[in-house]
Amino acid sequence: MILPVVVVTLVGTNPDVARDVQTANAVWGNECEVWIDVVGRVTANRPDLLVLSQEDCRLMNHVVSGDEDKLYSIGRGLGADVVAYYIQGSSFGDFVLGCAAHPPERRGFWMVDAASFDFVWAHEVTHVVGGNPHVLDTNNLMYPIADDVTNLPPDLNEDQCRRIINDRALVSIESIVLSL
Repeated sequence: MILPVVVVTLVGTNPDVARDVQTANAVWGNECEVWIDVVGRVTANRPDLLVLSQEDCRLMNHVVSGDEDKLYSIGRGLGADVVAYYIQGSSFGDFVLGCAAHPPERRGFWMVDAASFDFVWAHEVTHVVGGNPHVLDTNNLMYPIADDVTNLPPDLNEDQCRRIINDRALVSIESIVLSL
């Protein structure tokens, strides 16, 4: 199974997209036999969104800010249900490296371009795809404090993989081959 993703980079950020997708694929591919494929890339000149004003980062009952509404409109209609955004920071401060809270029907997540931990991107996309919550297992990708994961690459359990595999955003490899 494949997860198509569009990546949006704001001018002024310097992300390592290859690293982020590679580390996500190392976990998802090994644990769930699902791979992420970047099907589109957008570079947006939006200095007003480099530091995102956001009220909360709750996955349930999230209050969408004006900045989020603007950001999550970029990169839509390019062949993916999920869009990843690289920004410089948020109103939460330097300690939050990413957030998977998103406007309804515009699934995606943002992360800070200078995130020092390799698995932030993988963690956030795993919230979005399958709706996986945080867990208390320090060996698991969904442990809430990325820097405190003790086993690298981190694990996903069977339930987490099942949730990912059953997500509407995934496409089968066969359907991609048939569309060529």
